[in-house]
Amino acid sequence: MNDLLGQPTRRRIYDAVCGHPGASARDIQRLVGLAWGETAYHLEQLTKGNLVRRERGGRRDYYFRPDMTWEDRKLFLTLRSETARRLLLLLSESPGLTLAELRERAGISLSTTSFHLRFLLAQGQVEALRDGNLRRYKALRPQRVAELLKEYHDSFEDRLVDRFVRAWAPLLQ
Repeated sequence: MNDLLGQPTRRRIYDAVCGHPGASARDIQRLVGLAWGETAYHLEQLTKGNLVRRERGGRRDYYFRPDMTWEDRKLFLTLRSETARRLLLLLSESPGLTLAELRERAGISLSTTSFHLRFLLAQGQVEALRDGNLRRYKALRPQRVAELLKEYHDSFEDRLVDRFVRAWAPLLQ
């Protein structure tokens, strides 16, 4: 392990992965300011050495510390999507919102809200509850969302995350 991290460029990439869980290879490349080939080579070496874990998702690979649980990795993949993150934060702050209420608070179209809400349901981050003829939604792990956002706050450039972390901070003491 020390041999792999003894190389300064590889160490920078490792530190970027640890500080920005769920970042894509391109995100890591931008963070460390290296050429694509160099970044890809060192990520591969770190993956082979079991110092980082690669998750394939769609057309991208996402990187994590190897000790991160599957549930946290899934949650981070959700949090890396700006719209899904916004909806998850709204449902963490205000459980029981309907689709229309969620759309209104998020300030996005109904079709976009519906698309991302289906993604959150499929990922097991949100559950739907029946209330007569209405469906209400709530985040399943709001406390864990708050803990991860507080710990990795700097890896998200988002005012909504800032506000959410400030609101949840007293509960995480």
